[in-house]
Amino acid sequence: MEYTIIVDGRSYDLPPKTLSVVEKIDDVLKVDASKLSVRQKFEKLHGFIKELVGSEAAKEMFGSDDISEIDLSEVTIAVKKVIDAYGKPITDYDAEKAARSFDRIPIDKIISMTKAAEKMATVPQKR
Repeated sequence: MEYTIIVDGRSYDLPPKTLSVVEKIDDVLKVDASKLSVRQKFEKLHGFIKELVGSEAAKEMFGSDDISEIDLSEVTIAVKKVIDAYGKPITDYDAEKAARSFDRIPIDKIISMTKAAEKMATVPQKR
């Protein structure tokens, strides 16, 4: 499978979703709950992106390789995009599976259920 994120109109390829990558994602998701300083937290997030896309691509993505000069919201969004990119194949599969399940419902049953619902809506309620 191929994994890609788009930042400012540029695409960056991600490595395959290996156990090592999943462990890195797990570590980065725990950053907010850690007792690290704010600087250390963002250095960890920035390092995560650099590991996945490479130092040069990360520098291009953020306009600098110095965490003090980088917009920290861009780092946070990049991390979220990475997590979303790795989850996308599974999300797509689940959506496709749900669509196939819906396609298997016979159309005549859907029509009869719709008609029954319409009739129920027009029947006066007894009190």
